[in-house]
Amino acid sequence: MSVKASVVCAGYMPLDVIVTEDGRVARRAGGTAANVAAILAFLGWNASLAGQTGDDAAGATLTGDLASAGVDVAHVHRAVGVATPRLIHSVRWDGHSFRWSCPACRERLPRSRPLTLEQAQRLIVAVPQASVYFFDRANAGTLALAEHYAEHGSVVVYEPSVPANAALLRRAASVADVIKHSDDRSVGGLEDLAVSPRAGQVRIVTHGAQGLELRVGDGRPRRLPALPARSVDSGGAGDWTTAGLLARAVGPGGLERGGLDEALRFGQALAALSCAVPGARGLMGLTRRTVLHRARTVQADGGLARTLRVKVAPPPPAPTGACVVCLMPLTAVGVSKRRAA
Repeated sequence: MSVKASVVCAGYMPLDVIVTEDGRVARRAGGTAANVAAILAFLGWNASLAGQTGDDAAGATLTGDLASAGVDVAHVHRAVGVATPRLIHSVRWDGHSFRWSCPACRERLPRSRPLTLEQAQRLIVAVPQASVYFFDRANAGTLALAEHYAEHGSVVVYEPSVPANAALLRRAASVADVIKHSDDRSVGGLEDLAVSPRAGQVRIVTHGAQGLELRVGDGRPRRLPALPARSVDSGGAGDWTTAGLLARAVGPGGLERGGLDEALRFGQALAALSCAVPGARGLMGLTRRTVLHRARTVQADGGLARTLRVKVAPPPPAPTGACVVCLMPLTAVGVSKRRAA
């Protein structure tokens, strides 16, 4: 009996509130770390997630969504009295945009809190080994995990999403087997570090609709064009690329560098499919078998020329006293302020 591949993810995990042009609202766990964990669980891996969220209705929605996707959320710490981070995704015909305040209640939305060293140590005791460790924020807790899992043979993947200080970035770059980041120099700051890739380290730079660039060690970069798609929502496409890469390139012996091009092509096919439905994980409304079959078709056809129909269950009603969109509490003070605005 074969042993399932496993992943431990740590980092950004807000509640994604997806608002479409026709006024529909969906609430899903989001953020790169949570999305990669959920997608790999969907693809058949054992997936665990570590981080901090709140003890409010949004936190319950977030952890419930991840658990239903097959993710182990035992190490998602729900801090007492803390509001869950949220992010509004506005999905319109002309593109996808983010909002850090709610369009309904106008409240500014809470930001994320880093994983602590104590929480990281508890995770190490509970889950000492994994096929892959993935992180997207460089802080004391996530780096302690990276160094532990690297020492114990995991493939360590770092996908910077926000700037971090140079010392933390250098620690992350030195321990990671795979570094994947956007060509946007404002994100991550890796291009300004002048840290050369170590032998065998995989670096992937994404260029949106122009595809991506792959480099192994000090070898020459190779360009892989994107698989074009009729885009409804590009949010989360990069997370499908990452998950697809890991699903195909990580075997019992670790990272199979000889198959990176094919593995990335599979990830790009998943990304093209993801773009054809709203929501970063909307594609999970289909069965795994259907998604894998369609990914093969996208690879064979060189792209996807149509959108996909996916049934989306309406979100449960907001609790009494909470905003119907973002689930923030509607306090008497907050209501009076908004009425006066």
